[in-house]
Amino acid sequence: MQRIDFDTIDSTNTYLKNNYEKLENMTFVSALLQTEGRGRNNRRWLSNRGDSLMFSLLIKDPVLLENYRSLSVLAAYCILKVLERQGVRKLAIKWPNDVYAGDEKICGILLEGVSREKLECLIIGSGLNVNQKEFEGDYLRQPTSVYLQTGRLTDLETLKTEIYEEFEKNLERLENGHDFHSEIVRYDYLKGRTVMAEIRGSRQEVTIIGVNDDYSLRVSHNGDELNIDSGEITFHL
Repeated sequence: MQRIDFDTIDSTNTYLKNNYEKLENMTFVSALLQTEGRGRNNRRWLSNRGDSLMFSLLIKDPVLLENYRSLSVLAAYCILKVLERQGVRKLAIKWPNDVYAGDEKICGILLEGVSREKLECLIIGSGLNVNQKEFEGDYLRQPTSVYLQTGRLTDLETLKTEIYEEFEKNLERLENGHDFHSEIVRYDYLKGRTVMAEIRGSRQEVTIIGVNDDYSLRVSHNGDELNIDSGEITFHL
């Protein structure tokens, strides 16, 4: 395990993208504060020092890179299992990369790849709300934190270690051929919901059928069933 801890950094994902060639598989980089943290579609990830657990994990193993379709959902599953042990209830995975507690977002995940002639590495970046007692500002979906869900402050170093060990255990299982589909679909937040998704280049209303075996999303649209491989799912405002 190669673990690199920063007090302040622009972005843990950016650090790994810039240094992946000299770092080993499963390098774990964290920071108390990110000045340029971001989520999907380059949205800023804002947090006060010590409130959030912000980390990135470097994947270089060829077998895991071949299973890239499952890694975003599996990352959410790993974090969810740790949060269950922390006492957070009503946890669910919003395909492809968010963890919810009830109807509130507690964790976001950003999966980025580096490719030259082939896929060189994947970087799993995560921002987990831990010790926030309140959230100010406007959000697409109301956030929550471990503190708001449990009433307890959490030691970030201990939580960091637990999350890394959960990733290490489950990525080894994936490498050895374990199929997580039946475990992950138990936590499907979107199943049966009517939401907005990108269909043929435009945002359209769909009803979610569920997560397929290959971790694409099965939806119903205008009487047809379609598979969505990537993209953002949003709710009606």
